[in-house]
Amino acid sequence: MINYNFEISGLVQGVGFRPFVYSLAIRYGLKGEIYNDDEGVKLSLYGKEKALLSFEKALFAELVPLARIDELRKFKGDKVFDELNIIASRSAQKAAAILPDFAICKECEREFYDRSNPRYLYPFINCTNCGPRFSIIKSLPYDRINTTMNEFKMCESCESEYKNPLDRRYHAQPISCPKCGPKLMLKDKVGKILTQNEDSIKQATQLIKDGKILAIKGLGGFHLVCDAHNQNAINALRLRKHRPHKPFAIMCKNLQNVKELAEISSKEEELLTSNLKPIVLLKAKPNSTLAPSIAPNLNRLGIMLAFSGIHLALFEYLDTNIVATSANISGEPVIYNEAELLYKLGDVIDFYLDHDRQIYSPSDDSIAFTVQEEINFTRTSRGLNPYFFHSNFNKKGTFLALGAELKNQFAIYHNGQIMISPYIGDLKNVATFDRFLNVLNLFVKTYELKFDHVICDLHPHFLNTKWAKEQGFTLSAIQHHYAHLLAVMFEHNLPKDGEYIGFCFDGTGYGEDGKIWGGEVLKIDQNGYKRLYCFDEFKLIGGENSIKNIYQIAYSIILKYDLEDEAREFLSKFDAKRLLALKSAHNVTNIHTSSLGRVFDAFASVILGLESISYEAQSGMELDKFYDESLDYSYKFEIKNGVINFKNAFKSALKDDARHAVTGFINAIADLVTQVSKEGKKDVLLSGGVFQNSTLLSRVIRNLKDKNINFYHCSKFCDNDTNIALGQIYYLLSKI
Repeated sequence: MINYNFEISGLVQGVGFRPFVYSLAIRYGLKGEIYNDDEGVKLSLYGKEKALLSFEKALFAELVPLARIDELRKFKGDKVFDELNIIASRSAQKAAAILPDFAICKECEREFYDRSNPRYLYPFINCTNCGPRFSIIKSLPYDRINTTMNEFKMCESCESEYKNPLDRRYHAQPISCPKCGPKLMLKDKVGKILTQNEDSIKQATQLIKDGKILAIKGLGGFHLVCDAHNQNAINALRLRKHRPHKPFAIMCKNLQNVKELAEISSKEEELLTSNLKPIVLLKAKPNSTLAPSIAPNLNRLGIMLAFSGIHLALFEYLDTNIVATSANISGEPVIYNEAELLYKLGDVIDFYLDHDRQIYSPSDDSIAFTVQEEINFTRTSRGLNPYFFHSNFNKKGTFLALGAELKNQFAIYHNGQIMISPYIGDLKNVATFDRFLNVLNLFVKTYELKFDHVICDLHPHFLNTKWAKEQGFTLSAIQHHYAHLLAVMFEHNLPKDGEYIGFCFDGTGYGEDGKIWGGEVLKIDQNGYKRLYCFDEFKLIGGENSIKNIYQIAYSIILKYDLEDEAREFLSKFDAKRLLALKSAHNVTNIHTSSLGRVFDAFASVILGLESISYEAQSGMELDKFYDESLDYSYKFEIKNGVINFKNAFKSALKDDARHAVTGFINAIADLVTQVSKEGKKDVLLSGGVFQNSTLLSRVIRNLKDKNINFYHCSKFCDNDTNIALGQIYYLLSKI
């Protein structure tokens, strides 16, 4: 018999790890004690050495779904035990990670459909492996008293599960049942309660069948919901929400329903049914019964499965798929309380399904797509963030990375640990900036943080940068696209002293020269970066106004390259006086950009005849459906004196049909990346929002693999601006 002590760090608190360890120890006949402390979970176990080795192997092989072991240290002890206990925490500090909300697990789903189970069809069913976390936590430690579930007193049955180390609801803080848990209420648009609990579900589903628009409160906020097959209902939702084109996400009950709407690979199926249950972008099947206006002019659908008991309960009485889009004003965070819903969306909804479990912090749905069986995230929130992990840095100190202004997400370094916030959004909006401050304040208060240094984007006018200056923080700044590429290095743990060729393609980033960058090829090494190439600069007529009115971008490029004769047919669609005014403005404007995102807009305008767009990435998404993988056709970009000239490509696009133009344009970008990478003879980094175009990313990856070129991009932490904070932290830690 022998005693071993185990020190385990990672995500091992608040995820059912101690009862998991307890059950394993019983299985292998071990005695001892199990407890939490500042560093993680500590075990002191006594038994046969063979049993202890089997226990250690099972610890990794059978790890509970939400746990993650980052490090395990083991050493011999001299204690002898005659019983096994989970003992009180030996921590006076708050060290546990704040976890995100998780989708309903398979065990709870089985109970949900089991007529003999006390939680049969219970909308708030959960256990230690699933359910709300971030949305209900007010402070740490993660005990019920510090969550919004404190208002609900456990019944005897729930309390017995909560206290039993062999039960999967042991210390599941949101535990409840129909006797003691939250209640559902269907309300009209002035807040009057119409029905409660099961009757509210039944009546809500009937209203959806009748073509009504409902708001439904879930884990982290409200969704706007209607019948996804009812064209009139969706048209009404678009009209009321002032959302003419942006696609709506769809929620399905099960995989069978998904497969009727979209093509789905094994990897996409795995993702859809995981404990994340994110929105997954899938290729739409033609001729489905979905309303055509779900995703206008697109060949992809954003689909998720029902991820909570509330949504599963709805589908007990619904035989249709539903639109489930975030309830918010465009550009603002998701709405999560009743008063704000009625104030801001009272004229959008007909009824709403509410419940009395308070949401303390809202969270959005995560979004993902796959390319060549690799999962790529475009938004990381429910099921993913907040995300905590131990870095390879051992510096003492606390540092804040503010991230970007658009698609904001911040990151904190604290004595080796990285904390990444959930997706926050576009800080130009007052409500979103308030959310940024609220989430940051939650982290600061919970972990009693004082920042030694703050790092921000180089752009001098970002609102989060102005805020940091007002607070008097010690501040450093880093160029936007450099941060994008450093995030890739951080995600893949690449050597800091290596040399890389980085392609950073996006919409907007403040350059060292004060211009708007976005089509950049950088050389990255231990000394920093060097701008090797950029897309040919052109003027933004009307500044930010042109980002929506993309024909102005197209016209600017036409003027730049003297292509008015070749563009006669395209220009004939627009008022001559308006074009004359734009031409005059072009002569005097001094706003220049090298943004490939804006080049995408210009190509979409001339190829598809788009005058304007109403949501971000609309251009790239609408171009996608014309791409022909079987077509061997590519435009050519010319590189001279570090400038990527696309005149001939644009000239060809003005006369080609959509199939050739889109294929030629996307292949040209992929060929450019391949050519420069091959000549550079270095490992390649890819980042920026343009690489979230799955068609382009797929083509680039295929080309680089064909040439045996090593490449990396942010699939886990996103290629868009949400990865900026990670790159900022990496830069700061490398320099301090």
